Amino acid sequence: MSDAVAGPVDWVRTLRIQFRVLGALILREMSTRFGRENLGYLWLFAEPLMLGTAIGALHHATGHFLPGGLHVVFFWVTGYVPFYMFRSVVNRAPTAVVANQSLLYHRRITLLDILLSRNLLEGGAVMGTLAIFLAAFGMWLDIWPKQPALVVLGMMGMLAVSNGLALMLAAGAIYTDLVDRVVHLITYITMPFTGAFFMVFWLPTDMQRQALWIPTVHCFEIIRRGLFGTEVPTTFDVGYTVTWAIGLNLVGLLMLRVARRRLVV
Repeated sequence: MSDAVAGPVDWVRTLRIQFRVLGALILREMSTRFGRENLGYLWLFAEPLMLGTAIGALHHATGHFLPGGLHVVFFWVTGYVPFYMFRSVVNRAPTAVVANQSLLYHRRITLLDILLSRNLLEGGAVMGTLAIFLAAFGMWLDIWPKQPALVVLGMMGMLAVSNGLALMLAAGAIYTDLVDRVVHLITYITMPFTGAFFMVFWLPTDMQRQALWIPTVHCFEIIRRGLFGTEVPTTFDVGYTVTWAIGLNLVGLLMLRVARRRLVV
């Protein structure tokens, strides 16, 4: 009986310790990146806010209209903010291990903890930024998300896909610095294909099928279904997105486990 009880108790205790480790690493990352002043922490939200606002204002100034009668600023801002999360998580991944390698002296801290804490911080900040934008659009333009749960689901899917790619890139960076040198270029080159700035129904039929091979396109379509409801057509497959997210994370974990052997701590 005592052994049967000890198993779940030990599991809960281990889980609590793991959450504390992640919490401590998140606080350390915030302090390292933004300093100990409150204004420094605000930059975590201010950067995507300013960039999203600039993107929306720029496209508003062009006077172009969007298919389906979508509000120009609302569409571009809500497209750029999720992409900002994807780009930030992926671009910061190659330097994660080098910047935090000394932490591996602590027995309970692993490479996964280091990367997960950074990515959760980035994801939480960007989701908070998106919430601020949506509240602002709701109060000033009376545009409110039709299905907020789908917006959250799409953002979580984007974070999961980004995290899987980040694990793989971090592992690759342990072998060569070339990963860090090319990842920024690649994220900019692939930006037009992620789904951030187009909707699937805008494309010709053949291009729609090709676009839907890309998992981030499904994430954006889920977010836009949550934002616009049935006002415009959306095409996505939650199962396909989950499969990609699980696959990328499993491959990333395997790569990290192999690459860990090359580190000298």
